[in-house]
Amino acid sequence: MKKGVKVVLFVGLLAFAIILAGCAKKECAKAADCDKQGYTSSCVDNKCVRTPIPGACGNGQCETTENECICAADCGTCAGAVPGSTLLQKTCINDDTVCSIAVPQANVKPVSVTNPINSLGNQFKVTVTYNQPFNFKRDPFTVRTTLDTIATGASDVRIIGYELSALKNKQNVILIDSDANKPFSGKGAAVSDDLHLDLVTADLEGSVTDPQLKIDYEYTISSQRKTGQLLSPYRGTTFLWVKPNVDYGCPDCDDGNAGTEDTCGPETQFFCEHTPIAGACGNFQCDGNENKCTCAADCGPCSGSAGQYMDLGCQSQACVAQVRSGIQVTPVSLFDDRNLNIFHLNNRYTYNKPFNTVTERLRAEFTLYEVQAGISKVRIETVRALDGSKELGFVVVNQELNAVGQTVTADVPITFVARPEAQHTVTLSVAYSYEQNAQVKKGTFTKSLEKITFITPGSI
Repeated sequence: MKKGVKVVLFVGLLAFAIILAGCAKKECAKAADCDKQGYTSSCVDNKCVRTPIPGACGNGQCETTENECICAADCGTCAGAVPGSTLLQKTCINDDTVCSIAVPQANVKPVSVTNPINSLGNQFKVTVTYNQPFNFKRDPFTVRTTLDTIATGASDVRIIGYELSALKNKQNVILIDSDANKPFSGKGAAVSDDLHLDLVTADLEGSVTDPQLKIDYEYTISSQRKTGQLLSPYRGTTFLWVKPNVDYGCPDCDDGNAGTEDTCGPETQFFCEHTPIAGACGNFQCDGNENKCTCAADCGPCSGSAGQYMDLGCQSQACVAQVRSGIQVTPVSLFDDRNLNIFHLNNRYTYNKPFNTVTERLRAEFTLYEVQAGISKVRIETVRALDGSKELGFVVVNQELNAVGQTVTADVPITFVARPEAQHTVTLSVAYSYEQNAQVKKGTFTKSLEKITFITPGSI
């Protein structure tokens, strides 16, 4: 090769090396070329200069405000099996903000089962909702009981306790046995409780079979308090569970009820508890200052039937019986030709069916039809309404029939009947007097009416 050519080639290679060396040292032309998550960046002399941002995810430091779930880039991944368990893993919980030990949410199946149950004329629907597998340290076992139909004459139905049992190694174990005190607000209403199940065991996981739920309730019928039990078996069901050696902290415990104090902490095993507040509406107790109209949540509803013609309703903040809208009132008029030999009466008795004891009176009209010679001062003394020997009503009349064709009227108030509604077979007993040969003589006669239903609106 000629010498001149060699010189030219050398100079070219040297220039190319200088250009490459200049390019290798130039990292950036502007600050945006150096952007990196978790850092502030700038471009100085064509080189990137980065400064970690305190507290920022991606700054290469796992700080106190971060963990594997909040910033895996700095703290690593929240994952991995738990020794001795096939169900538990290291996983993110509490809206993916806490790395703990639990069943991954993707492996949790919500279960809901509804059973209709008839008991003592009351019809219920029991729905249980739980997670499968069930975490004893975290999950509620929710029981929602709906009162579909109330037995005739029954009222004030209330849940008083729960028991959930199951078989573990062919032995019966109790998962919960707890008292309750929650009223149904009426037909179609529901009572819901989150039960906190537990099992004494050192195992991290396991299963029980054939769980059975017992719900104790009570109600009032014929002025007596009765108890009943709802049995809801789940035969053939395998109930998987886990019990990790961790605590999960407290969820939001506000139940929206001003009558309870919501608490949670180590003393409650980090489950929500709702403690009734004395005297407050919503505390599940019908306190002395409450009634069905001022606090139906505690005392039950002021609604439903109070008899064949009456319904319950609120009036001046009191729960009273009210006449049912649209009932058929039948006027009754009975004629009674009463010949007492010494004088003769034509009587008429009028009343309504049903009979409103507040606004109505049983009317008896006595007309003198004829009288024997020597008889004077025929007088109607009293009229009584009787059911057997029981006096239902009484009125003093003390009026004379001085001439044939004269009429005396007696309006008998009905006061001694059961309220708000009662049926009686009524007999009228009429006491009278007259004068004969200057002597006052007395007598009585009776008139059987029929079965009358008496209603008393406004009664409790």
